[in-house]
Amino acid sequence: MEFDNIYKDLRKIQLMEEKTRLLTKINQNYYSDIISFQRDNDAIPIKEIQNLKNIAIKIYSLREKKIINAALSKVRGGIPIVKHMLDIEKKLYDSTFEIIIRSRKDSFYDDLED
Repeated sequence: MEFDNIYKDLRKIQLMEEKTRLLTKINQNYYSDIISFQRDNDAIPIKEIQNLKNIAIKIYSLREKKIINAALSKVRGGIPIVKHMLDIEKKLYDSTFEIIIRSRKDSFYDDLED
C-alpha cells in the first residue's frame, strides 16, 4: 500500500470517528496492518511515518473512549451498539465491563450483605 493511500484512509477514518458517537467500520486487521506498514516501509521518511503513527494513535484514542463509554452504558443498563468493534477492542470492552461491575460490587454490595 502506498503512503498517500494509507494516509488518506487514516485521515478518513479519523474524521469519521470524530463525527459520530458510534464506532466506524474498519478492517479487522487494522492495527496489525498499520504496524506492518510502518515496519516494512523504511524508504518512507521518519517524519511521515511519525505522522501516520500520530493519526493512528488519535484514531485508537477516539475508539478507546467510545468502547469504555459503551461498557459503562452496559453497566448502567443500556444496550450499546458494538457492531463495528474489532476483536481486540471487544477484549477491552469486556474487561472494562467486568472491572466496573467488580468495583461496584466491592464498593457497595459487600456492605449491604452484612
